[in-house]
Amino acid sequence: MKSENKKNTNQKSKGITPDSCLLTPDSLVKGIGIDIAPISRISALISRYDRETLSLLFTANEIDQCQSASHPERHYAVCFSTKEAVGKALGTGLADIGWNEVEANVTDIRLTISLYGEAHRQASLLGVQEWLATWCHWDDYVLVHVLAQ
Repeated sequence: MKSENKKNTNQKSKGITPDSCLLTPDSLVKGIGIDIAPISRISALISRYDRETLSLLFTANEIDQCQSASHPERHYAVCFSTKEAVGKALGTGLADIGWNEVEANVTDIRLTISLYGEAHRQASLLGVQEWLATWCHWDDYVLVHVLAQ
């Protein structure tokens, strides 16, 4: 009996309790998506097309944000990869989702996601309450990782 009490005391002193290990349905991961894109490929796309054509892939907010960024090509690549990663996390790809229905808000330290239209509907059907998103870059690549909760 003494060893049991000692074990319970140790667990509590470390902050571990049986209740702290329980997951609620709201905290479960509903989807994971990851995408890697070469910045040079996105840069070639950006330089080839005007704003009107780019608006088929990127929202007006994304275009404005990327154009004003210190590294526009990198930010465009993050926006592009975010759309791909979200499609993967939703399990649908972008087949039934418009490119403009997934919007990335990129800063040097943060990435947030907004969904509209069919993308929003798909996320709601999965019970997605929030998106956790990260991005990084190295050499000529960006990587975006999203978690739907």
